[in-house]
Amino acid sequence: MAAPSNTNTVTKDTFSPNNERVNQLLQRLSKVNWLASFAKKGDEQVEQAIKEFAHYFRLEHCQVKWMTEDELPSFFTEMKLKDSDVWLQLRQMPEKIKRQAEQAGKLDALLTLADEVPALIFHHCFDKLFAALEQYGSPTVTTAVCYMMYIGGMACAWELVSHIKGWETNPFLSLIAVLEHGHWPLGLIGNQFYVI
Repeated sequence: MAAPSNTNTVTKDTFSPNNERVNQLLQRLSKVNWLASFAKKGDEQVEQAIKEFAHYFRLEHCQVKWMTEDELPSFFTEMKLKDSDVWLQLRQMPEKIKRQAEQAGKLDALLTLADEVPALIFHHCFDKLFAALEQYGSPTVTTAVCYMMYIGGMACAWELVSHIKGWETNPFLSLIAVLEHGHWPLGLIGNQFYVI
């Protein structure tokens, strides 16, 4: 198998029957222009993608809140994951995906993704995230890198099991679209989904 960190496609059927879908997503992640639109507001495609993500989790009254650069430092100080409606559902997803992968005989493939996708994303995003966020301190840079690795990792893991009934729609692809537009989806608190 070629290492995704080199942005090559997988040459064996490691992720079959979804080999092509996983590889396409890995390629997309390798081409993201990380935070290219940082702090620019009002992208309708981004808002639509965020609403699609929220809709999947039945958070129908979600409003997109565009943050300014000045609001970013206090956001992390004040944010509590326990107050996030979406986090209550998201924190269970890795275990649910693992169970699906085990039942489908794809646990080894899932473990391969869990090992390689974070390295791929880190390799491609760190320099750009550092350049955009260093003024806010290393905790913010670290948080951003972890967000990107989490979103990308979850999207790839979901693609691995997307052939299974009930798992055909991957909500994390909506967040990948937000990343591709150069923004950072920070998360949902109350009925507001924060993005910068």
